[in-house]
Parts: sequence; structure tokens; C-alpha cells
Amino acid sequence: MNKLLIAIAAVVVIGIGVWAVAASGGDDSDDNGGGGASNKNATVRFWVMNNGPDPVGDTEKIVKPFEKKTGIDVKVQLVGWDVQFDRIRNAAVSGEGPDVTQAGTTQVPFFAALNGFEDLSDRVGEIGGEDAYAPGVWKTTQVVGRQGTWSVPWFTEARSIYYRKDLLKKAGVDPETAFDTWDSFHATLEKLKSSGAVDNKNTYAFGSPGKQAFDLVHHVMPFVWDAGGSELSEDAKSSTIASSDAQKGVEFIADLLPAGLYDPTALEKDGTQVEESFKGGRLAVWIGGPWVLSTIPRKDDDAWSPEARNNVGVAPMPEGPSGSAFTFVGGSNLQMFKSSENKDAAWELIKFLSQDSTQEAYANLMGFFPARLRPQEQAAKEDANYQSFYEAIQDGRTYAPIPQWGQIETAYRTRFGNILDAAAGQGKEDYSPDEVANELEEAQKEADGLLAQEAG
Repeated sequence: MNKLLIAIAAVVVIGIGVWAVAASGGDDSDDNGGGGASNKNATVRFWVMNNGPDPVGDTEKIVKPFEKKTGIDVKVQLVGWDVQFDRIRNAAVSGEGPDVTQAGTTQVPFFAALNGFEDLSDRVGEIGGEDAYAPGVWKTTQVVGRQGTWSVPWFTEARSIYYRKDLLKKAGVDPETAFDTWDSFHATLEKLKSSGAVDNKNTYAFGSPGKQAFDLVHHVMPFVWDAGGSELSEDAKSSTIASSDAQKGVEFIADLLPAGLYDPTALEKDGTQVEESFKGGRLAVWIGGPWVLSTIPRKDDDAWSPEARNNVGVAPMPEGPSGSAFTFVGGSNLQMFKSSENKDAAWELIKFLSQDSTQEAYANLMGFFPARLRPQEQAAKEDANYQSFYEAIQDGRTYAPIPQWGQIETAYRTRFGNILDAAAGQGKEDYSPDEVANELEEAQKEADGLLAQEAG
């Protein structure tokens, strides 16, 4: 049995053990989610999104021992990602919503600005507060210019490099140093192509999604950060996406297309489809999240080719000109509605979901990464591939926590997509440094216009 299967088996055993202990009324080492007499027979409505193949059923399994121990009835309800933004916004404004909701990390500032959510500052000390999380993860609970803690991290995702061990071996590339820096990353892709390990017909050295992907900015921005650029100024009052450093980061990725190192068909795919390209053997290198690891042993995931399934390696993101190697840290947080009639019971649920053991069981069940440091460290010890994600999260960054970020991200996504299309020879303009600069200047103007608007 390989190390990954051993790790997953261990997680299953741990998860079952956690549920059994809680169900029998034993104390968890975190001492969270204990409930109280005043909460007995309370009901907590909990909105979750499409976190896996059975998001409601899986969440119900996780909270069942909590219900048995506390007497609190948790009503788990699915709100799809396609409608959740409007549903949460409307519930916050109307005061007619659940008690607790899941929200994307980059959405928290917008929702917090609606004044429909609880400030949890006085409660988060009970779960360890800021010290229990990596800096980039904790940042997602805050809002620029607004005092308070507006959510609690639930699970985390970061991006690392996935690669085919067999193809790197065929190309004569040492995986230990293949992705250390931008230069070695580029040299590895060149060697994959020149050695014939990939043929640029059925297989390509690298692939990443284009304008069809909702998370395109997550794939590009780490290279902007690596080059010393940023999405916004430090005070989050103006866009800096047109800086020379930001342009350098965008061009590093875009330049892979005319060099023949980047699958041009990936630009017409979303992130899931590019993931399936890697699983199916079309790509030697791809940047993705930890959820992919959990699918390797699953025989019901028929997107995997045998060669790809048996040769997965993971490496941290490469170091750029700034001397740093950044990745985007995202995931989902938990927010409590001000309109909740059962705030204490709602908080007991959030505390339970913030236990290290619960986080480990849930994150591995759903294929994400725990939000808290201690279970992250445990996952890293159990498998070398998870170690890469742990390292990435510690140095990870997220976007400025401002209400306008969602609209700004959309503007950036459009301009990044235009640049990649031009680099592939599919754009309205020829690809050149001047064209990249023009697109980024337009993105900056649009972002500055949004920043000038009233928050919320």
C-alpha cells in the first residue's frame, strides 16, 4: 500500500474514532462543542454549498455525534454555488435566513458590509483565535477598515504543482529541483518538450485554464506576487495590477503559450476540465488544489488514466524574482447571522466544526485541507504530497478583504483571459508587452472605479 493510501486509511480511522468518542459523550481534546443546558432541544439551520458528491449527507455524518452529545438539532440545507451569493445576501438584508452559513473566503468582506452578520471577536478566543491559523487563512476573517472578526475558517485550499513522475523521469529531470524557481520551472517544461516526453499533440508540458474558469485569477496572481507585484495598494484604496512587477508575473505565464509549453486548448476549459486533462494524461504539469489527492485511490473517478493515477507528484510553487514563492489560499468560512434566534447554539456548532479532530475528518472526507494549523501539520506528517500543500499554505496569500473584491476579480479575470488568448494567437490583438500593458491598465482603471464606489 502506498503512502497516500496509508494516510487516507489513517484519516478514516481517526474520523471514525472522533465520531465514536463524541457519540459516547467523551471529551474531545479541544474541549469545543460541549453545548449547555440552555441549548438542549435548540435547532440550528446550517447552509452548506456543493463541497463534494454528497455535501448534505457528509455534513450530517460529521455533526451527528455533536447532536447526540448536545441535544442541538442541526438542519443541514444545500444552497448551490450557482445561487448562494444571492441567497446569502438576501438573507442578510431581510433578516430571514439560517443561523450559520458557509461562505467563500473572498465573499466574507462583502457579506460583512451588509451588517447582517455577527461580529465573533468576543467568541473566537474559545477556539484559539488568530494563533490557531496560518496568517493568510486568518486574514479571510477580517475586513479592511472594519473592526471585528466576521467569520471562522472552516476548510482551506491552496494551489501547488502537480506533475507526472514518469514523464519527468523520461525527460531526465530531477523532481527534487524541477520546480524550485521560475527558471527551473521553465527549464523543466522545456525539457519535457525537447526530450519527447510530451508530443504537443496528445500531451503538453503544462496546462492552466483561461477565461472560462471562475478561478482564473487564483492561477495567475501567485506569479504576480512572486514578481513583487500586488493586486491592490497596501491601503486597498487603489489598484496596482498595471505595475511593472505585476506585468512581469502575468507575462511569465502567458509567454509559455507562444513557446509551445502550454496546452492552448486549456484556455477554453474551466478549472475542472483542465484538472481532468491532467488526470487523463494530457498534461505533464498542472497547478491544482489538495482535493485532487483524495481522488487518486477512488476507482469511481474514471477521469484518471492508469499512467497518471500511478505517477502523481506534488511540489510547492516556484520562487520568483522577489525571492518568495506564493500561492493563493482560499476555501470556505463559517458566518453567523445576526437574525439567528439561537446564537449560543449556533456558536456551539461552529466550535465543534473548529475542533482539530472534526476539521481533519471533514476536510479529508471532502478532499480539502483543514483550516487550522495543528491538523494541517498532522496531514503533512502523514504524506509527502500533503507536505507540499502545508508549506504552500504557510506562505500563502489571499486578496485584500474588501467588499468590492468580487467585482474587481471579475475585471481582472476578463483582462487576464484576453492576455492569454492573445498569447495563444486567439485574441483580437497580437501578443506583445505593449498589449499586456494595455490590458492591465484597463483592468486597473476598472478596479479603481469600483474602489471609488460605496462599499456594499
